[in-house]
Amino acid sequence: MKTSDNDSTFNICYSSVIKKDTVLLNALMFGDSVKGSLGYKLYEKDHNNGSLLGKMYGDTLKATCTFMVKGSESIQEVIFLRKESLFVEGITSRKTVNGKIVFADPQKIHFDGLVLKHVPCK
Repeated sequence: MKTSDNDSTFNICYSSVIKKDTVLLNALMFGDSVKGSLGYKLYEKDHNNGSLLGKMYGDTLKATCTFMVKGSESIQEVIFLRKESLFVEGITSRKTVNGKIVFADPQKIHFDGLVLKHVPCK
């Protein structure tokens, strides 16, 4: 029996399809923790599929995504704001610190990036 929202475990799936570009977030939420995958399939660019590990802070998902790019590992911060049935990607300048791509100034993140819509999990 579920005693609070923090005891729940469920799948979340969100997708964005714009012309020939597709982004898919597929994850398992347990309490405020999120673990899953984030994939970018951008037309005429490298496809990036990575493992996602993060946490919900209210309506904000802060996570680290590990991608394999051209045979080497790339670790980067990602952030999404949940708005009703959408996740909106946070955008700002980035820098590399100790081999990890991080937000250069987290105070300047603006949520007007890709918009992912809730979709049924497959």
